Amino acid sequence: MKWLYFTYVIYWSAVITAVLFTLAGYPLIPPEEFKKAINETAQTPYEQRLAQTVAEFALVAAFSYPALIYASVAYGVVTAAAAEAMGLGYAMISAAVYHLVLLIMEETAKWHPVAQKLAKRGRIDLRRYLLWTALLLSLAGVLSL
Repeated sequence: MKWLYFTYVIYWSAVITAVLFTLAGYPLIPPEEFKKAINETAQTPYEQRLAQTVAEFALVAAFSYPALIYASVAYGVVTAAAAEAMGLGYAMISAAVYHLVLLIMEETAKWHPVAQKLAKRGRIDLRRYLLWTALLLSLAGVLSL
């Protein structure tokens, strides 16, 4: 559970840092670029969106906590860009989705075989890791719709 809290702290720290940069006149993701990316993403075929999301989620499943920390920072910056470009309502929806995604990513990272070995849990429970990885990849299918 401490990793989940740590992940959320990193996420919100990235949001605050990105907002401060934006308020200072140096947005990390310019609002025009964000709107353009959203429009382009909406026009791409489902299979391409799914492949991009699966690749992103598979990185966390493969590399555990280091990739989880990277994803937390990236999602925080994107949330701040969403607030600037699309408004606070869109940013709050994004934050809610990212919190769910980060929760499932954290559980996947927790049951990663290397993480289990380093935590000295005894026998490595590969079934739980595969279950959380399958859930994460299923979520990628839903979010790509």
